[in-house]
Amino acid sequence: MLVLLAGNSATAQTCPPPGELEDRCIELTAQGAHEVSEVQLSPGQPTTFRFDSDVRADGMTLENREHFEVAPGKRLITLEPSEKARGAKPSTLTVCFADGSAPACTSFRLIIHPAMGERRVEIFRHARSLDSVQAELRKTREENTGLRAEVQRMRAERDRPDGLIGLFASGMMGGEGIPSHNITESITARESNTLQQSKVKTLRAPGRVAMELWLENPDTAKSWTPRGAVLVGAKGERLDATFWPAEPIPSGERRSIWIEVMAPKKRTEGTFTLKLWEADGQRTFVIGNVTFPTLAVAPGL
Repeated sequence: MLVLLAGNSATAQTCPPPGELEDRCIELTAQGAHEVSEVQLSPGQPTTFRFDSDVRADGMTLENREHFEVAPGKRLITLEPSEKARGAKPSTLTVCFADGSAPACTSFRLIIHPAMGERRVEIFRHARSLDSVQAELRKTREENTGLRAEVQRMRAERDRPDGLIGLFASGMMGGEGIPSHNITESITARESNTLQQSKVKTLRAPGRVAMELWLENPDTAKSWTPRGAVLVGAKGERLDATFWPAEPIPSGERRSIWIEVMAPKKRTEGTFTLKLWEADGQRTFVIGNVTFPTLAVAPGL
């Protein structure tokens, strides 16, 4: 949802830095559509709300309207509390906009002060089309669904015992253990790689595959910090991978990195290319002809 903060209007105005504008300034965003801004009014003193978008004539509601003199307009709304408003509870002013974009409406909590009221309130609205907001919300819901599934998986694994018992209880290992295969001699490496491999081992368990890589950083001046990893199949299919640990490989030193992919067996059959990239995306490590061992058929698998 953070992306909603930015809006999509290249010409949207923003409030100037504090001290450069004598009047009150409020910015509206789609993400903050339900926020209510407080505005201070004083009996006998008019307060003008100036909007940078047209408001609907039938889209304004004001609690305790009998306590206010109201002058509505397309972009200006002036309120002047009467003496009846003195000592009264705060009222809410709600205004809706005419263009159908988000935020569609906004509300203000009107605080009555006996002597000091704000004379002018500038409202700058960062509008987004409803289609854009709905598409963003759909994407967010899909991401949340994936995250909930991952949380459920992690909770299920957490409820199992650790160690060897946990491996058997989860079905990840049977009587024949977890098959592994040293593929150091059979892989292909790109000449542009900024790391050098000394050992590459692959492993397979039900629903997942893993790799253990021993990598050396030959750069004498700069460490190498992994940021992301992916397996790419022969037909271009991508399998997102997790890695551990996410720690720098110091200059001239050798470290091990574990790569893991959660996927059904059929998706991890055949030959793959592993792509591992650094934090800034400039330096990469790519090896091809990566294969995984066949899952042993044994009780418990």
